[in-house]
Amino acid sequence: MDRIKNRFLALSFAALVFANLFCGAPQPDEAETQPLPTSTAVPTPAPPVSTPEGLPGDSELRALVIYANELQPLLVHAGSILERDGKILEATEGGNDEVLCDGQLEKDNEAMTRLLGDIRLLEPPADAAVIHNLLLGSGVSWTEALDNVALFCETGNQLHKIPAVLKFWEAAAKLQDAGNRFWLLILANGVEDWVQR
Repeated sequence: MDRIKNRFLALSFAALVFANLFCGAPQPDEAETQPLPTSTAVPTPAPPVSTPEGLPGDSELRALVIYANELQPLLVHAGSILERDGKILEATEGGNDEVLCDGQLEKDNEAMTRLLGDIRLLEPPADAAVIHNLLLGSGVSWTEALDNVALFCETGNQLHKIPAVLKFWEAAAKLQDAGNRFWLLILANGVEDWVQR
């Protein structure tokens, strides 16, 4: 159910972004309509006053802590790229397409491909399998989005922007869902003090 809801939100938001990209910003009367619902990210827990020594004794919790500490820096890196690329896409409103082809998105596509490879190398515990699959799906959607941007830059064909925007927001929704599930899993198992922030 959550996956369907997040996909619906991502597609709704993508449609709004797409409309702004190709039709311009909404007029004042349109802007007063009810905003799209957005999902709220689970806040990252505050760092502990002191980190416990060693790992939890339970083998399943230990595996979760190891996985979480390997995954956390990759999540942070992906989030920073997502934020940067979102700003680049917003900058295209009003026909400012040159920002799509200045090389930054191409670098980010390469970075995301490397991140996806790093995530694939991790072995998630059973409890984190859904999170892991969401991250892999997000990375695939992201690289598909940026591949379409590359096609747009090569050909100038505006139709390549449509799947680029849709895939980008699909990737963003999956990444946020994975991040939320990640911290909920960590908190539910009481191992947040062992996980780096």
